[in-house]
Amino acid sequence: MEVDAIIKTSKEIRDKLKRELDFMENPIDDTLDPVKPYWGKGEIKLIIIGQDPTIKNEERRKNITCTLNLDKKGSLKKYIEEDICFGLGITIENVYATNIFKYFYSERPATTFNVMQYHLKENISLLVDELNQFQNAKIITLGEPVLRLLVGSSRRVRYFWDYNQETKISNGNYSFSPGTNNLLGRDIFPFPHQPSLRKNFYRDHRHQYIEFVKNTIG
Repeated sequence: MEVDAIIKTSKEIRDKLKRELDFMENPIDDTLDPVKPYWGKGEIKLIIIGQDPTIKNEERRKNITCTLNLDKKGSLKKYIEEDICFGLGITIENVYATNIFKYFYSERPATTFNVMQYHLKENISLLVDELNQFQNAKIITLGEPVLRLLVGSSRRVRYFWDYNQETKISNGNYSFSPGTNNLLGRDIFPFPHQPSLRKNFYRDHRHQYIEFVKNTIG
């Protein structure tokens, strides 16, 4: 599925939802174009799924044209490139990154989770079609809301990282969401979003979980 077709379909979904299922608590913003996926120039070995491009600073939204801002230097790209990709033995050119919702909302939709749930079906359909061209790539998600949307439960990222409530560290029995248990029908490896690395648990165990992903046949 070519990028132009992805953006065209995303616009059609956005406009349809805007007409038929918009919510006053967080209206869809159709003044900006949907954000394109990041498509590395090499063989795609890793898919990264984010939530949506809506950042808090409204003025800066117009500068976001690529998923996760991977076309620009920054802390998020550094996390993906220097931690995740390096640990997996690949480069950023082996990455395909996309959002569940490629268009913008008026406010960051993590604060209105129900709106995302109502808008999920059409966007998941596009996402599945989009990812079908990379059948051999591993899939990771960034952040709790993305995980909740795809897995459909209250499981947190730390559950899959085997967080021990008493010791506050991992027992080391890392896991993932198998395709039979999520909306993508593909194995999903949950990761925290970059700001969550401020938490000791994720910062201290990220390399072990990356090694688990590397050694797991998905």
